[in-house]
Amino acid sequence: MGAGFLGREIANQAEAGGWAVDPVVRTAESARTLQSRFPKALAADAVSSDFWQERGGGWSGMVWAMAAARKSGEGAFRAMHREGVIRAAGWARREGVPMVYISSTSVYAESAGGWVTEESPLAEGEERAMAMIHAERETIRAGGSVLRCAGLYGGERMLRERPDGPERWLNVIHVEDAARAVGIALRIRGEVYNVTEDLPLRRGTTGGGWAEESLRSRRSKRVSSAKLKAEGWVPLHAAGLKDSNHPKG
Repeated sequence: MGAGFLGREIANQAEAGGWAVDPVVRTAESARTLQSRFPKALAADAVSSDFWQERGGGWSGMVWAMAAARKSGEGAFRAMHREGVIRAAGWARREGVPMVYISSTSVYAESAGGWVTEESPLAEGEERAMAMIHAERETIRAGGSVLRCAGLYGGERMLRERPDGPERWLNVIHVEDAARAVGIALRIRGEVYNVTEDLPLRRGTTGGGWAEESLRSRRSKRVSSAKLKAEGWVPLHAAGLKDSNHPKG
């Protein structure tokens, strides 16, 4: 579900690995763009109950990589993660289809720059985090797995130095490495994995602060991907090694 920045890379890698790919996107324009490569690309409202009631079998795996834009209203975000994912998970459970839900490392409560793992406390009081946490739990109940991805970069989406804001850690992952993690998550049921480079980037300035209207995260943390690495995944890119603000040693 979804063929945005990460969804397209997942589809490309799956096709290269011999899978038949059926992207489901929100608009007819997006579907037409994809159909030259993926003839079965479909424009549909995958959040609606009708889509899942009418959906038959035929898929051997499903990835929910659909996400609302950062500036979208809370209603759209809540519908996509609380309603859409729950309906997708219910279908996956009925059909016995492995499911992967793409979540975010923003679900963690840590804000003082400490390291977090998959067992660390979650931001239970934050509305968007709770929508994703709820979707994660439904995915696990359906026998699926969850990938908590750090900030995505790669291709035309370049990492930029951002001096604004307070001193903080920024966790990132190249889109190709994030997509490679999907194969592991489809194979191993009922697990949650962090997907990040383990080389957080330093951002912000001493004594800096966010503008009142800023939509950026105010929590600083360093995210470990040790659990995913134990399954054989290793990131092929490392922005932290090239970042001038990352401590060397």
